[in-house]
Amino acid sequence: MRFFPSTIILFLLFALCNKAYCQGIAPELDKLLKETLDGQLTTLNTRSLSAAIQMSDGNVWAHAKGISSTLPKVDVTPDHVYLIGSVTKTITAACILQLQEEGLLNINDSLYQWLDTIQYINPNITIRQLLQHTSGLYDILSNPAHQTAMNLNISKIWSAEELIKKFIKPAISQAGTKWSYCNTNYFLLDMIIKKATGRKFYQEYRDRFFTPLQLSTFAIPSYEPMESPVAHVWLDTNGDGNTEDAHSYYISNNALNSTAGAAGGYYATPSDCSRWMRAYMRGDIVGEAMMNELKKTVNSTSQGGKYGLGIMKNTFLGYEAWGHGGDLGYHASSWYFPELDISISVFNNDGAKTSWDLLAVVRELLRTYTSNISLSTEAKNEEIQFKAYPNPFTDHIEVTIPEGPTGENITVELIDETGKTIYTKNVKNIPKSENIVRLNGLDKLTVGTYILNLSVDHVAQRPAMFLKI
Repeated sequence: MRFFPSTIILFLLFALCNKAYCQGIAPELDKLLKETLDGQLTTLNTRSLSAAIQMSDGNVWAHAKGISSTLPKVDVTPDHVYLIGSVTKTITAACILQLQEEGLLNINDSLYQWLDTIQYINPNITIRQLLQHTSGLYDILSNPAHQTAMNLNISKIWSAEELIKKFIKPAISQAGTKWSYCNTNYFLLDMIIKKATGRKFYQEYRDRFFTPLQLSTFAIPSYEPMESPVAHVWLDTNGDGNTEDAHSYYISNNALNSTAGAAGGYYATPSDCSRWMRAYMRGDIVGEAMMNELKKTVNSTSQGGKYGLGIMKNTFLGYEAWGHGGDLGYHASSWYFPELDISISVFNNDGAKTSWDLLAVVRELLRTYTSNISLSTEAKNEEIQFKAYPNPFTDHIEVTIPEGPTGENITVELIDETGKTIYTKNVKNIPKSENIVRLNGLDKLTVGTYILNLSVDHVAQRPAMFLKI
């Protein structure tokens, strides 16, 4: 009797694109995704769209279309960074959750355990309520006096504590009774991070996340140098209903950028944002216990209608998604899809749009991806190889064993995600000259993940091959 080895290394077999940022992506899929994004730019009639998908194998597809500036004319590229706005809140939440894992705080701690009394802020509000926007606090960024103060001195760098004390107003509801989106919550979290660690939030984020994960484009103006090219933001600066290039005002505005801070101040490329969202939401940043806390949602008016600890829960084309939107002149939408193990980020630089507009772009990129997930899958080791082709298939799979065993009974099974065997084929005494096992009649299968399992003389080979269809 001949046994297959107990360990089989799986990898997706892709051709290389002609750009460094889409290495490992099949040219056909790259072309379809680019066409999808270009079409969405036309549909939205907007200045630019930049998007990236981190695939389940770690490869990243990225593409950008549209303009950064007109004088001089500069088109956007995947290397341009955009302001991600409130997607920043996912980073702040991740830091807080790590601090709990380290025993430095607890998300059920009350504010009085960390901060001195501040007018209009209930000291019994918990860190959890700040993360989840159920504190009932007034959003200081909605205070008309705030914008006036920002414009009076754009070179001033504001601390979170200074902002809160100057612009806070009475609470809008009792803590824990109502969801209401509030940036004040994340300025308070900024203060708690500093109290717990003795360091600024942006120092913690860089050392905890950006440097270890090699997310080199993440940066926050006013505090750090911007080393990547910045896509210009287009805003209606004179009230005539048209957007103009506002880059010079925006990027040098210390008041604006420091005010955004831990609630919405980071710039990044879609590629790095997708890498961040996938690493975070698949559980690479915090452990299972804190991920479970993160995903305890309340009803909200956020995108998807469910909000956890600094994260939104949504659904696209029937796929569960976790992520966040961001709006601060620029717009960002970044989502992780657990079932597919991919993340999609879409950025825009047109003040006339919103992150809600980008949800349609995410959906269409997802539609293109799920219709063309991969071209072929190969599993191999030193002693034996087997391939499945095509993947996704139309009406059949061909399982090839180049060094096919003879004198043995081979069973090929296709198993769905519930563990149900939906197809079985037995082949006896396969000669080396006929080492292809063909599975026919599979065109009715729905999109999903399937297990292709081979056994020899009824001895199953593990791990099996996973096919994404």
